[in-house]
Amino acid sequence: MGKQEAGKKRSFFKKLTDTYRLLIIDEDTFEHKLDFSLSRLNVFAVTGFLALMLIVGTVFLVAYTPLREYIPGYPSSELRKKVYQLELFKDSLRREVRMRDRYIDALRRVMTGEITPEELSRKALSDSIAAVDTAALKPSHEDSLLRKEVERKEAFRVTGNKEGRLHFIPPVRGLISRRFDPSAGHLGVDIVLPKNTPVKAIAAGRVLFTGWTPDNGNVIVLMHSQNFVSVYKHNQKLLKHTGQTVEAGEVIARAGNTGENSTGPHLHFELWHNNRPVNPELYMPLTKP
Repeated sequence: MGKQEAGKKRSFFKKLTDTYRLLIIDEDTFEHKLDFSLSRLNVFAVTGFLALMLIVGTVFLVAYTPLREYIPGYPSSELRKKVYQLELFKDSLRREVRMRDRYIDALRRVMTGEITPEELSRKALSDSIAAVDTAALKPSHEDSLLRKEVERKEAFRVTGNKEGRLHFIPPVRGLISRRFDPSAGHLGVDIVLPKNTPVKAIAAGRVLFTGWTPDNGNVIVLMHSQNFVSVYKHNQKLLKHTGQTVEAGEVIARAGNTGENSTGPHLHFELWHNNRPVNPELYMPLTKP
């Protein structure tokens, strides 16, 4: 049995290495055209090499050409682009939510008396401005003139959005008894008015806060686009509730004389942008024409 098995193995390897001749002749004339000397081993080697090259070529074709988008499991370029855009949108949305939370927390602390507007203003300034020698930052005469010219041209104009420019409507118009003066802790403008004068929303937005505080009486706070917040204090009556949406020019309250800080019928109006109080008179006319 052992000899027979050894003979079979030798016969198998001998068949692999046996040489065969492949002749190509003309069928009509029997003229010899071409011939090849082949063995089974050569055929297997060439066939295996060609198959390997075909597999490698297919892999490279799928991996480095747009054809891979048709293979299940491979994301398309359009899908990757959408994922990238969604990531950017998510980051922007997260940043907007953080800023809005800071707005709400700061306004809540002011309205509940946890912190005064002066302390909040100083804290905002200290967080954003480094300690520098202010004596070396005094503007020149030419610079002061340029600032006044730019301020005059930019008054009542707000940076636009995709739908167009955002314009503020004056909440009321009357005699200004006290102007914006953050150095003295006065973060808004006091406008003298008859009692029950309609107070209007300066722009479309959402009611962020309505309520009573001992110092400021009836207060209503609106949040607008582009990170603007408007505050209306000492009202006689509030006409909106927290969470409601309002349109520009819609009546939201009636002016009055409520709160310990009020000495007569008037509206204390504040405008905040990016968590900082700004001068409302630079954005809208508040005095009577």
